[in-house]
Amino acid sequence: MKRLLYVLWQWLWGLPQNLVGFAILLVFLRRPHFRYQGAVVTIWPLRQGSMSMGMFLFLHPNWTPEQHWLLAHEYGHTIQSLLLGPAYLLIIGLPSFLWAWLPVFRRLRTRKKLPYSALFTEKWADHNGARFAKKTAVDI
Repeated sequence: MKRLLYVLWQWLWGLPQNLVGFAILLVFLRRPHFRYQGAVVTIWPLRQGSMSMGMFLFLHPNWTPEQHWLLAHEYGHTIQSLLLGPAYLLIIGLPSFLWAWLPVFRRLRTRKKLPYSALFTEKWADHNGARFAKKTAVDI
């Protein structure tokens, strides 16, 4: 029942990010997939990063089930999607994307030795992941 509510709420309240996530899923349809707590996880070929769009999680190809912290972190973003709905893309998606990919922020993190979770969106995702994600490794 919880998974059904999760999926329903994601699609009703978080429609924009789920449409984007579903479109990305279609692009990488031939890649490995598995389900995780109602979310659809895809191992995509982008070596430098992972991402969450609504109930769709995309993990880098070097990810292994032992790296549960990354899966939990990305799942934490799905909780943000549930809470923020259509505002997710502006409040979480855009700042997270810029923090991860803009060279100026990469240099800042390196120069000041900042953890990736120094940005509020990422710290909040870590917190959500620790609270709501399963603590066990997954089979893919």
